Amino acid sequence: MGGGGAEHGHGAEGAHSDFRAKVWSMSGGPNCRPKHWRRNTAIAMFGVFLICIPIAMKSAELEILKTV
Repeated sequence: MGGGGAEHGHGAEGAHSDFRAKVWSMSGGPNCRPKHWRRNTAIAMFGVFLICIPIAMKSAELEILKTV
């Protein structure tokens, strides 16, 4: 029934292999520099600005200042 497989590091060769290559982390672990990361970051930042600037402009247009 099921049992542990070598893909999980439970096999005979799993005891001697480096487990860090199989560990996922938010920072990327050993592969923290994906291909074209600068281009992808620039595209994402452009998209954020493309969305945020019109929202900020509309917000400033609709802003109501109350004088006391």
